[in-house]
Amino acid sequence: MKTTYIDGRNTIYEDYLKSKEINFSRSFLKTHSFNLVSAHFYKFFPDLDFSQHYDLYNQILLHNRLTHFEQHYDEVFNYVTTENLSEDTYELIKNNPCIFSSFHFGSYRLLNTFLIKNKIPYTIVCPKSILEKEEAKFREIYANGGENDDSKFIEVESPTLGLQIIRELKKGRSIFVYFDGYRGATKEKDSESDKIKFLDQEIFVKTGVAHLANIAKVPLITTLSYRKNIDDIRLHFFDAIMPDLIKDRHQHALDATTLAHDRFSEFLKKYPGQWESWLYLHKQLESNEENILKNEFCENVLKKGVVFNSKRYGIFKILEDSFLFDRFSYITYPIDTQLYISLEKMFENIPFPIENEIKKETIKELYSNQVLVSA
Repeated sequence: MKTTYIDGRNTIYEDYLKSKEINFSRSFLKTHSFNLVSAHFYKFFPDLDFSQHYDLYNQILLHNRLTHFEQHYDEVFNYVTTENLSEDTYELIKNNPCIFSSFHFGSYRLLNTFLIKNKIPYTIVCPKSILEKEEAKFREIYANGGENDDSKFIEVESPTLGLQIIRELKKGRSIFVYFDGYRGATKEKDSESDKIKFLDQEIFVKTGVAHLANIAKVPLITTLSYRKNIDDIRLHFFDAIMPDLIKDRHQHALDATTLAHDRFSEFLKKYPGQWESWLYLHKQLESNEENILKNEFCENVLKKGVVFNSKRYGIFKILEDSFLFDRFSYITYPIDTQLYISLEKMFENIPFPIENEIKKETIKELYSNQVLVSA
């Protein structure tokens, strides 16, 4: 028998399938967010063919919709299998305050429901912007779990964040915070930010989560929710990372954060379309212009024909402004409307007399920078 949850879930999934059916239209490639995500795929999954980028991008949007939908339905737990949660780990989290961390992956808000169902008091750490938009929803979820008077939140931007977390832990409350994305890391180097290797690249991460767990002498419990299919959701618990009072504190925090990301990366390789943070991963990357060789233009180039290099470059508009985006360097170039229209025609494989619409000096520059390549 279908329920409100099943109907809503199926509608979301059907919308995704319909979007796959209209992939013959290339207009979806002309958005800023897709071009950023595609750039991340090139960097972190270089063996992934460009033709797969859009479906994965669509999957990211699908899982984001499902996540926000599922958090309102206890029925979702009829389709959840808990993995790697030993009796010892369960007793640990039931009887001791812990710091729970997770990634914006799969149905990433399931851990909230798990903690409520198991009557584990906890405090959520999240950005002020999220609280302003969704605090009412969070409180509604608590109310559904019979914990309406126990909902507590800490703004991640608070200058006393560390002290507030320590106080909550001392009161016997666990903490829930996400490791990934702009919510937990920025490009600016500070006392809690380090570079770690991630999928053969380097990203900036905040090590404060692991550092506070060690200072407070509480376990760091990392979890991950992922969907094997629409009817099979997994809530995976990784082995607890215990405090280490002997190792250097900074090194322990760095090692623990690296371990959490290494464990996560194995799931990401299998289900790359379930990670929401592809949408803002650029905030964790160092801004470096890559030294890429330029093409040398000659007169025969135009005689043989040129095409738009859609695997490296993208185009998009924001209101009336037009832009060219380099997925290799993450650089966005403003361009005039006429050039955008011409590049759009090439992007859509619409024949037109290129020399009549684009100045020869501009063609040379575009070819030199591999925006245009030989047909």
